[in-house]
Amino acid sequence: MSFIHAKLCLSKTIQRLQLITRISHSVETNDYEMSHTQPITEANNTITTDIDVATAEGIVTLLRKCDAEIFDGWEGHKGLFHKETMDKLSKLAILARDMLQNPSGYSIVLSGCGTSGRLAFITARSFNERLKNSGKEPIYDYLIAGGDKALFTSQEAPEDDPHIGIKMLRESCEGKKKVLYIGITCGLSAPFVAGQLDFCLQHLDKFTPVLLGFNPTYLARNLPIEKWNKTFLQVVKELEAAEHAGKGFILNPVVGPEPITGSSRMKSGSATKILLETIFTAAHSSAFNPEVPWDIETLFRSYQAVYNTVYSHTESVGKLVAIAGDSLQNGGSIYYIGYDTLGLMGMTDASECPPTYGATLDDVRGFIASGYNFLRNKEGDLSSNGKYFRISINDFEKDILPSLKDRDLVICLNTAKSLPSLAGLKESRCKRVMLTFTELPDEQLSKFDFVISLCLPIGDATLEPWQQLHREIATKWVLNAVTTGAHVLKGKVFQNIMVDLKVSNNKLFHRAVGIIEGLGKTSKEHARMFLLRSIYHTEHLTPDQLEAPIAQHIKVASSQNKIVPVALVAAILNSSIENASLLLDSKPVIRVAILQALHSQETDLS
Repeated sequence: MSFIHAKLCLSKTIQRLQLITRISHSVETNDYEMSHTQPITEANNTITTDIDVATAEGIVTLLRKCDAEIFDGWEGHKGLFHKETMDKLSKLAILARDMLQNPSGYSIVLSGCGTSGRLAFITARSFNERLKNSGKEPIYDYLIAGGDKALFTSQEAPEDDPHIGIKMLRESCEGKKKVLYIGITCGLSAPFVAGQLDFCLQHLDKFTPVLLGFNPTYLARNLPIEKWNKTFLQVVKELEAAEHAGKGFILNPVVGPEPITGSSRMKSGSATKILLETIFTAAHSSAFNPEVPWDIETLFRSYQAVYNTVYSHTESVGKLVAIAGDSLQNGGSIYYIGYDTLGLMGMTDASECPPTYGATLDDVRGFIASGYNFLRNKEGDLSSNGKYFRISINDFEKDILPSLKDRDLVICLNTAKSLPSLAGLKESRCKRVMLTFTELPDEQLSKFDFVISLCLPIGDATLEPWQQLHREIATKWVLNAVTTGAHVLKGKVFQNIMVDLKVSNNKLFHRAVGIIEGLGKTSKEHARMFLLRSIYHTEHLTPDQLEAPIAQHIKVASSQNKIVPVALVAAILNSSIENASLLLDSKPVIRVAILQALHSQETDLS
């Protein structure tokens, strides 16, 4: 080997080693780095930087550390246990208590988009059921952008329309004399909620507006809202003035960045459930059991105890994550079967996978006992909208069970001491797992390949009537870990950033270019070229392809898989689209594929 050739090889080796370092630690330097203007809910969490190259159990361990920030706080910001947070919760509990004691003409309205709207529905349903079972008048209502269809599928357009939000709130509160309104938007950003808050602020004689989210107020979105005259930040400023006057609330403890960047279904969703249930558990206890003392900190500690119990089973949950990952990687599906409100958690987790991970509606689905008879949603039976709205266990037995394969996974979620019969499940070739909170007889457990049994602490005896809420959040933590881990193992993320998105509209086309530009450390123009080459599966774009409108690119791309990962790998390695595609076929985890390719190149050089 000549001196010049050796020097060139050494130079290339150094460059590639630098690239490996950059790939391993780019979260510290890439364009996703949090600045003082970036919402905390959209920032990278350094805890999970290496979640994409972790084992299944390692993924759960990282999620445990990340979820701890819900209770431990984040970088000095006020958290759940901050005095200001607990004081506001106490005041809201007293306000709700007074409405519960004299319900005539009063309403408690919970509203949000996506995950926030689903949690609004679950909370309103749960506490209305408690009132009805006690012979009392239900006063809770829920609003979700896109209506009840959004309980199962993403409905993005209504989320961006404040006028739709105002119309739904106005109709919900017709004839009410006093309304406690809680608008949930984890990032302080949803126009649907902004419109409703603004409407409340114009009618403070009737409404007490509450904003629930997880960013400091100065990080509320300050971008123009189409066909409206305010930004979310402007609405927040008006609400701050109302709060100062004792006519509104801003409830915004900071729980830190999400484990998968921007996936507010995770920590923010869990914190939302904890906060709402704490308010109304305290309110119901105070209204109907005034002799029993309660305090906000005790309620928070009970949820923290559930968190500790769930993650004490990290090894078992990790095993379930591995099984789920294997199913998705081999083209199988994950099905949740629930017999009570745990089924609601399964359905919610399933509904969040398509918008979060670009999953298909068949990848993860949830089914529940008697379907809409149990759900009791406002719009009733939606099954005529198609197969993804067929949600009963009978529907599962008819539509899914006969065609289950060994690559599919069924997870049963159970609270009861005896499991209802699920005809044919034991004979099916699919993988069968049980998550249970009670002891079951051996003959029922024998139907399953794997069982996770969680024995939750009750703590104070006054909390025993609320144990189902604890089982629900425990189920949420487990199922969030299952689908997050499974999609990570499938190669949907790079570091902790979801990159395998469907290029299915204009917004997502530009987002894809931004991902390739930021993580590939290339120019916007080069990033666009790599994306187009991946869309058209070519190294040489024709003039027609180059000059085509974005709508044409979207039409070609929308039905394809792994468009962005292939383009990203090609950009980072400066390789052909064909080689990048072959590489991901053999190693679906993006960073593992890149590092293997670099290692192979170094071996060839040596």
